[in-house]
Amino acid sequence: MEKDLDKKLYNDYLDGQKEAFEFLYNKYKQRIQYFIFNIIKDYQKAEDITQEAFIYVMQNPIKENISFKYYIYMIAKSRAINYINVEKRRTEITEDYIYNSLETTEKDVLDFIMKEETKKEIIEAIDLLDEKYKNAIYLAKIEELSYEETSKILGETLQNTKNLIHRGKKQLRKILLKKGFDDMNKVSKIFVIIICTVVALSGIAYGATLIYNNYIKNNTNHKVTMNPTYQSTISENTINNLWVGTLDLAWKDLQEKIGLSKIEIKGGTPQIARNLNESTFSKEMLDPNDYKINVERTVTDGYKIDATLNKELNFLEVFDNFSKDYTKWTFGDGKEYIKYFGINNASLEKMNKNVEILFYNKIGNGTLFSNDMAIKLKTKEGDEIILYRTDDEKSFNEYYEDVKNKSKNYKGSTEFSQDDELRIPYVRVNGMVSYDELYDKEITDSKGLYIYDVIQNVNFSLNEKGCNLSSKATMVTEYMGIGEDTKYCYFQDKFIIFMKEANSDSPYFALKVDNSDILEKIEETDEPKIIDNTMMADSDRYNVQER
Repeated sequence: MEKDLDKKLYNDYLDGQKEAFEFLYNKYKQRIQYFIFNIIKDYQKAEDITQEAFIYVMQNPIKENISFKYYIYMIAKSRAINYINVEKRRTEITEDYIYNSLETTEKDVLDFIMKEETKKEIIEAIDLLDEKYKNAIYLAKIEELSYEETSKILGETLQNTKNLIHRGKKQLRKILLKKGFDDMNKVSKIFVIIICTVVALSGIAYGATLIYNNYIKNNTNHKVTMNPTYQSTISENTINNLWVGTLDLAWKDLQEKIGLSKIEIKGGTPQIARNLNESTFSKEMLDPNDYKINVERTVTDGYKIDATLNKELNFLEVFDNFSKDYTKWTFGDGKEYIKYFGINNASLEKMNKNVEILFYNKIGNGTLFSNDMAIKLKTKEGDEIILYRTDDEKSFNEYYEDVKNKSKNYKGSTEFSQDDELRIPYVRVNGMVSYDELYDKEITDSKGLYIYDVIQNVNFSLNEKGCNLSSKATMVTEYMGIGEDTKYCYFQDKFIIFMKEANSDSPYFALKVDNSDILEKIEETDEPKIIDNTMMADSDRYNVQER
């Protein structure tokens, strides 16, 4: 149905209806731009190449019997590769990949991977699939039976069989990629990125970015565990835990869009979903200028929700940068030398106003040091940065409750005095995480709405000048349960409008819409006018009818 609609719109454009191409452009623009970015890794240039690809398609009609989607992706790929060649940015992408045929490029990524794996390994991966997908994938991909033959063996309808194979292949892709990545060498990892670029042809655009950021681009960054919610339990077996509220914002917005107070999952709601349902964090806790929630409808009429948060904070005064003078400070039991900033006895006294002591509990009477303390760092923007030193293993929610309670009970001085010292390490986090626990899960009471992707990224830095934070959470949902009886009621060409009383056999109003002359255009202010033939001379009436 989607291909038929694309074909009709493209043919309408070729027949002179320019607005038809605008529909296609708006439908595919972001998907094509993301696909190009996965090849060239340059957002701004990807936008330019996207425009070039659409212009080419407008000026060069499809000559072969192929779909519009296939055509625009092939043009986009060709333009992206041309850019790489011209700019000499090919690096480790091989000649074979760059110049392979159109057929190879559109090949299903699962078939592509299977060429690199033995059937034994594939069968082992199939064993890890959900039970409902195992036989469908085995019959279709290992025994190479047709969809019709597979559906008869399974006793399923043809459409349900296709749905099972489609979802099973997506799950199998993740298993195969995860299974092989740890043992790959550098060339093999580049191969995985190429595979994920091909996957983008099927709409799975986020996987490539996830692998690229986690394993290639950011492989020198510090490791961090992203906690999905503020209340999430922090395991003592993980390090550098992080939480930011963008996923909470996206989750709550999805709840509003589908009219559910809680999002529960068929077959059992995972802990991450239960935590998000119980989250108390909301957009009302943020300055409206610091966050943004953008919602788009997907091709299947699902939702793509992007929640972003950006903060740029500056201390009242810039702290001293100790890394210029000291080179032998480590962190914890580590042996690497760490960069620090703060205040010492040589610092300017004006820096002290940056700091407020919340509490300071000494280790014992015989020492001045503490392993149970918290301070507040003040910023020009009014936001507060709180640092809490503790050995406890708790959730962030419990940590913060401890800070509030200990601060309330603290009887000492809260002023940072001239004799006090402060030493804070520079912090930098740059990473992305995909919450696979929610992947391909059907939402209860949603009429077939599936969670397709849940991804969150964060960039955070803390230094002597202040703090910068940017984070984005993306949730994509799709209506995957499209069966043979699905109806697409698109009134996008000729149609008739009738109006009638409920108990009457005849209408009191009728309108036939042949073209867009009387339809409201985006940003149009003039209303369509009715031509009154009774007010015209015969000659004028004749001319109108001729037109």
